[in-house]
Amino acid sequence: MDTRNLISVAGVLLVLGGVGYYWGLESSLVAAPKADGARLPDYEVRGIRLTESGKDGQLIRRLDSPELRHYATPQNEAVLDSPVLRLYEQGREAWHIRATHAISIDDGKEIRLEGGVTAERRDPAAVPVRFVSPSLTAWPDEERLQSTTGIRLSSTQGEISGQTLTAGLKTGTIEIQQNVTGTYAPARR
Repeated sequence: MDTRNLISVAGVLLVLGGVGYYWGLESSLVAAPKADGARLPDYEVRGIRLTESGKDGQLIRRLDSPELRHYATPQNEAVLDSPVLRLYEQGREAWHIRATHAISIDDGKEIRLEGGVTAERRDPAAVPVRFVSPSLTAWPDEERLQSTTGIRLSSTQGEISGQTLTAGLKTGTIEIQQNVTGTYAPARR
């Protein structure tokens, strides 16, 4: 399987680091705090739909979530429920990423995707790729990803699974370790 597919998925997930940028939108706050365990959020935002377009007006990304809760303590944390991130290339949806929760810690320095993390390449001109993991952590500033809860990467060319994933996007390295299995069938030319 082409490692560029996994690097592409990893790069897409790092975009979630940019979501932290949007969480400073104080003007759309809802003042009714809701308990999250023993903590109360500083604020909540409901019905999130963030859209970003380039200088040319073409859509770059869109984030949808029914709710965001922000907690100032202990580590400046924002929690998005059921986030769906769509990334676009040349006006067409290229990636579709979803999870049960996304947690941004310390203004997006660490992003944790939890619960049924799925990233699918939707670009019809590229090899379809699907990445699935129970959880995935991204450090956008370091361009690094890690999962220790099991991963499965599948495409039309095969499937790779393992217990841990470490990806360094600066170095272009991907390591899948512990109980690694896979099948590979090169595409016909």
